[in-house]
Amino acid sequence: MKKLLLAVVLLLLGAAAVLHYLHLDAIWWYTWRMHQAPLHHDSLALDHYRADIQAQPIDGLDDDVSALTFNAETGTLFAVLNGEPLLVELSVDGKLLRKVRVKGVQDMEGLTHVAGRRYVIAEERSQRLIEVEVPDGAAEVDVAGAPSLTIGLDLNGNKGFEGLSWDARQRRLLVVKERDPLRVLAVSGFVGAQPDSPLALHIQELKTPDSPWLFMRDLSSLSLHDETGHLLLLSDQSNMLVEYDEDGHPRSLLGLWRGMGGLQRTVPQAEGLAMDGQRRLYLVSEPNLFYRFVPGE
Repeated sequence: MKKLLLAVVLLLLGAAAVLHYLHLDAIWWYTWRMHQAPLHHDSLALDHYRADIQAQPIDGLDDDVSALTFNAETGTLFAVLNGEPLLVELSVDGKLLRKVRVKGVQDMEGLTHVAGRRYVIAEERSQRLIEVEVPDGAAEVDVAGAPSLTIGLDLNGNKGFEGLSWDARQRRLLVVKERDPLRVLAVSGFVGAQPDSPLALHIQELKTPDSPWLFMRDLSSLSLHDETGHLLLLSDQSNMLVEYDEDGHPRSLLGLWRGMGGLQRTVPQAEGLAMDGQRRLYLVSEPNLFYRFVPGE
């Protein structure tokens, strides 16, 4: 009897390991949660997206690309490297256009375009947010004297701020903390604050660590889709991208493992996310791989 019980336990553990490896646990969890939520007709339908550029090395970059943002005014993408302190400009097909050395920063992990030449950079370990101007054609910028804000929430080394997105409609900065615990924050009153005026700072937690809707293992990036107000959260460890509506409910999911979305191989370490006005999705994966996904019919 004991041998039979042991065999059953080992079989269950093996099945759980297989489900975890194939990400079926996450898919089943997501499907169950989707059935608990009402239908939403303006979903981005991420499950219909297909990769038209995948695992393309970014020529000219050898270090880890760790963030991504789309600048609608230039029609180009911007990213940061978390080793060598560089901000880089990329075309929408993943070609390197410009390198900008950033002085006075350490461990850049997050980046978002605000407007014009203004961007916000996030340092992971210190949880410092820096608002910086990047002039056209600049080869170097210095953040000394630039507006900055250090939040210092759950400081635990290399598990800090991983992604940023600017919410132009509500004039707030959206921030994700990687894990231990997972957090999604909204920071108002920092970007665009006048230096001679009192700082009206407000920090709100959009998703608590124990939220039943936050079923990923970590958070590596995020992007707000302005037209719908929906939030896209990227998870490296769960190999998935999840769309949430304005009420915080999941609406669609794009798996980033082989066979999903036309992928020939699983995305190895997805670190940056952006979406353009045509609803095309862009991902960067460490150390320097570029992906583009286009919406389906």
